[in-house]
Amino acid sequence: MLEFLAKARYTQASLLADLGDTWAGHPRGPPIIVHCSAGIGRTGTLCTLDICISRLEDSGTVDVRGTVKRIRSQRAHSIQMRDQYIFCHLALIEYALSRGLISAKPDLSGFQTSDSDTE
Repeated sequence: MLEFLAKARYTQASLLADLGDTWAGHPRGPPIIVHCSAGIGRTGTLCTLDICISRLEDSGTVDVRGTVKRIRSQRAHSIQMRDQYIFCHLALIEYALSRGLISAKPDLSGFQTSDSDTE
C-alpha cells in the first residue's frame, strides 16, 4: 500500500506540473479519489495512511488515533476493523524506517491490539 500511495502522489505531482499556472486549487494538485465497496474500511485505511505520512513528513509527528477520529467525523465508521487500525500503525513504522525517520526498529512487544484502541 505504501508503494501505491507513492505512485498516486507521483502521478498527482505530474498532473500538477502539466497543469502549471492554470491550476488554482490545492497546492499539492488535483485530489486523489479512492473508494472501496462501502467506502469506509480500505478507503479509510488508505486516507489515514496518506494523511499520517504527510504529517510525518511535515512535522515529524503522527497521531493515528486523532486522524481516524477526524476522518470518522466526516465519514462514519471509517477503519472499522481492528486489523485495519493495526495495519496503519505498522505501515507508518515501516515508512519511517524506510525513510530513515527512525533509526532502530521499535520494540513492538507491548503493542496493544485491544478493540478499545479503535474507538
